[in-house]
Amino acid sequence: MSDLETRTRPSQDDSVHCKVCEATFKTLQDCLAHELLKHTIKPQKKLRKCLDAITKLFASEQIQCERRVLKAALAQAPAGQHLRAVLAFYSGNCNELSACFSQVRDTLQKQLHGRVKVYPFGSLVTGLALKDSDIDLFLEQTDASSNGVSSRQLFNKIYNFLRRSECFQNVFAIRHARVPIIRCKHVLSGLSLDINMSSPNSTYNSRFVAELLGRDVRMRELFLFLKLWAKKLKVIGSGSMTSYCLITLIIFSMQQQKQLPSIKQLQTRCPVLEVMGVNYGYSLQQVRPIPASLTTLDLISQFFELYNQMDFERKLLSPYLGCALDLESAFSVPGSFPEYEQQLHAMAKATGEQPEPFQNQRCVCVQDPFEMQHNVGQSISITNLCYLRECLALAHRACSDKKMVSTPAKLYEYLLFGLAEQLLQGQRIEQGHPAKVRKQVPCKEQHPEKEKAKAETIAKIVVEAAEKSTPAAKAAKEKITPLVAATKTTLPAIAAMSTELPAETNAKPKERLSSTSSENASPMSHVHILKPTNNDLKSLRADFLSKKTNATHTIFYYWVLCYVDAIKDILVNIYGLNLKLIEPVEESQLIAEPHPLPQHYTWLINTSLDTWSARNFQRSTKQSFFAQQLQQTIEFIKTRPANASYAVNLSGRFSVIIGEDYKELRLELQPMPSDALGLQRHSPLTKFFKSLKNMLCNYNFKEKVISLQYQR
Repeated sequence: MSDLETRTRPSQDDSVHCKVCEATFKTLQDCLAHELLKHTIKPQKKLRKCLDAITKLFASEQIQCERRVLKAALAQAPAGQHLRAVLAFYSGNCNELSACFSQVRDTLQKQLHGRVKVYPFGSLVTGLALKDSDIDLFLEQTDASSNGVSSRQLFNKIYNFLRRSECFQNVFAIRHARVPIIRCKHVLSGLSLDINMSSPNSTYNSRFVAELLGRDVRMRELFLFLKLWAKKLKVIGSGSMTSYCLITLIIFSMQQQKQLPSIKQLQTRCPVLEVMGVNYGYSLQQVRPIPASLTTLDLISQFFELYNQMDFERKLLSPYLGCALDLESAFSVPGSFPEYEQQLHAMAKATGEQPEPFQNQRCVCVQDPFEMQHNVGQSISITNLCYLRECLALAHRACSDKKMVSTPAKLYEYLLFGLAEQLLQGQRIEQGHPAKVRKQVPCKEQHPEKEKAKAETIAKIVVEAAEKSTPAAKAAKEKITPLVAATKTTLPAIAAMSTELPAETNAKPKERLSSTSSENASPMSHVHILKPTNNDLKSLRADFLSKKTNATHTIFYYWVLCYVDAIKDILVNIYGLNLKLIEPVEESQLIAEPHPLPQHYTWLINTSLDTWSARNFQRSTKQSFFAQQLQQTIEFIKTRPANASYAVNLSGRFSVIIGEDYKELRLELQPMPSDALGLQRHSPLTKFFKSLKNMLCNYNFKEKVISLQYQR
């Protein structure tokens, strides 16, 4: 039975559901038009790529060595202590983190003359630190004379201070996140720091979780193991689920098992603690203890069982209410969620700004336990959700297997390592099955007229959707229209043509200084967006365009012209990379008489010498920024070849993609096709790309504008 025939069967409410995101439509035509425009790239294809990357990661010698060491530790663990052996193997050193926090706090408060107070939050407070955990800090302004200083001004002051300080390095600002942060490394301890100055909410969330875990050791073991499981399988990661989202899911799971009341119930018999319109008050005194008969493994199994059956796309998981609501009616019907509406009003009154409503147009909707307008699951994409479901299904099956549960050492090793292997095996079987079926099952009677009607229906929808879409999508109409009139057009042919609809229909505007493995970009790539600042444009007007009377292009054209040339200079002269242009075939002279620039440039890059580690980005008044960086490069080339620790094998594809209106530059870095692990956290490509972002963050655009003036 074809996919189209299964769709045409009406459900009980006569609605049609999207096969990808489960969105509901009244007619089949509306549903197909939605799928063709919104899901032109099938999530199953992305899922296969995701599984391939996970499999290659787990096949690496480093992971296999780690597995052997853990297996030996489990073999030596006393009976009943296997879970604790796993947690002891992976847990971070909380004493070391606390000592680092004390040093950082004292340094910041001393050098800023007591104008700020430093508070920790996250894993340092909750006790859920793993060996690769960083330290999260909130800086509160305490100087009474600085009441008029905005959070943005404070952010800039702290950022400039950290860049000048010798106690911190690799200082990088992420300004356009939901909560802007400054990321840096503490030189003395080598630990990474995430600093925010605008939202104290996380400190209150962390205190709640810490107090909750302090009530029962089984709670801490449950939270810590599930965090470890999610990190090992890359369920938690950049562009996917956050650690805090996982913690919220565990809290909700405990509520469904009647082990924890709703947040609303916890707030009924305690004073209100309002912060920016959000009530963070609670009392755990009336919470009943977990029955002694339940083990930590029982709690873990209950978590996997609950979410293996969860209908994420249609439910709003609300720890505040302690239950799941129908997503469509929770926010669309006024008065259906009065507590949420009251909190929005309180936040607007407290801050003087209308808060952003809950982001319910997401694959997963999980409410923050206290801040109800925050969807902590909004970063989970369709592909991430598909992968999460695969992991949950296998984990639930393992925890339901009495034979495996009877041997805890094998169970925990499977959950952390063996599960990834089984994911690949299942994928291979799924890919091989259709071919076998085609060989064994005789062909059914064909109905050409029905197939033709289906093809014409889909083609008509594609054409109508293209007419309503972007100019690029309209161009696809010319390819599809002839198929409508063709007498021998088949359904697969139409489906294949529908994939040619451009991805621009899903494109969303990106913010400056964003870096991620984006789904809009090619798979397995680091991405960095550059947009012109007011200072950039001011420099162009004052130092270049004012002296050029025959300018024939917009100011943004010259901004791109300047930046592309600067990026090439940085790659070749500052980092000493070998560049080979592969797109466009013939390189144009960027500083020649203005002409329409290519839409993108792609170079093959490679080097065998690390010229990015320990690079200093602090500006000097004695020489220009470029001259300062070039001087460091010369020193590195002289001293580092003799040191084996700076020997690397860096190779990849570096692309610069120019926006149509010249108002955006998109930098993409991809590993070579044979290097599946090229973008791991500590790989040369990743470290180089982080350094490049720091370079561009501190880059003096005015220097390049002046040099452009003299080259023309």
